[in-house]
Amino acid sequence: MTKKLLNNRYLTIGGVLLVLGVLAFFLPKKPNMDNFKAPGRSWNSPKKVEDYFIERLHMTSLEASEIRSKPGVDGTVDLRISTNTTLAGLISNLAYYGFVRDENSLRYALEHTKDVTPSDKAIIVDKNRTIDTNAEYRISEDMDAWQIADILLNRPSGHFIFDEYNYFFMP
Repeated sequence: MTKKLLNNRYLTIGGVLLVLGVLAFFLPKKPNMDNFKAPGRSWNSPKKVEDYFIERLHMTSLEASEIRSKPGVDGTVDLRISTNTTLAGLISNLAYYGFVRDENSLRYALEHTKDVTPSDKAIIVDKNRTIDTNAEYRISEDMDAWQIADILLNRPSGHFIFDEYNYFFMP
């Protein structure tokens, strides 16, 4: 009888540990807090937005490096989100061009930032959060993930109807 109770106790403990392990694996994890920080222009990313300007807008290297220092631009670029843009594509591109340190951190910030301007024609983050499409947003590498999330959810700088060139970034 004692041996049977001991076996049941081990099975119960093993079952509890298994359930806790499964829950820990599937529960959402908050990313490393450093990954929310602004990357800055010197952040090591596969490409920089200046590369995009050279490749897609056919600027010279000098033009691309100087364009964001013009009066009124304040070091920002215009992020243009068309109706063809997906959430995964948007997040991936922002990480690829060095606007965020980590894709998961931006996704987390988007999922935990209040959206005060819901939209019907939008990229759906979740049932309470949307990013307007056919919209433009002023962003820079000096903004942290929370600032970029707030801009994407709440502060488009303008809207456009059609873009035959489908540019993602503009000076």
